[in-house]
Amino acid sequence: MPDPAGHRGVAEHDPRNSGPIGAFRPKPVTEEGTRALFSRLLPRASAADVEARVQRVMAQIAAGPIKPPSPLSQPLAEVADPYYGLGTHPDIIDVMWRLDASLPQSCRWVFWGGPALVHPDTGIVFVVGYGTIGFVMRLPPAVLAEASAEQAPVTVPGTGKQVFDISGAGPEWRFIRSEATGQKWCRAAYDFAGEPAP
Repeated sequence: MPDPAGHRGVAEHDPRNSGPIGAFRPKPVTEEGTRALFSRLLPRASAADVEARVQRVMAQIAAGPIKPPSPLSQPLAEVADPYYGLGTHPDIIDVMWRLDASLPQSCRWVFWGGPALVHPDTGIVFVVGYGTIGFVMRLPPAVLAEASAEQAPVTVPGTGKQVFDISGAGPEWRFIRSEATGQKWCRAAYDFAGEPAP
């Protein structure tokens, strides 16, 4: 549903969005997934400690109420707290909104409950906040050709053995390692997102 300013929202059926829609879709919480997460985050914990934590999480979910899944697309104005309620560090959100301020049209949007820049005319997602890691951007071929792996990696390390990988969103998606690089490429990403569907 478009917001009052005429932003069309995320174009759910445009094939250019299929990768990020799938990659950022909220994952169901399962015992197996929770166990894997705790095992990775707490490598020195005993199997019994990990299992106790898993059971506490699952009991908490069973007791409810649980927050309903975030919608695919919604205007930022519909979010109660646009800095602390989007699952992304506020400093990262600040950087994203500065990028947005440099564009010809405002692209601020909420994508699966997180901050994003979505082209208002085409509905193509081109920047997404990534928790406390930073943000990822859909880059055009010319930028990808000039970008080094250090400037625009597909994966970034997390804590322990954790690795964050954006390849599931599609071959044009990269982590952006600095605000300066993001500023340099954001207009190109905006223009790329504004191109008509192939």
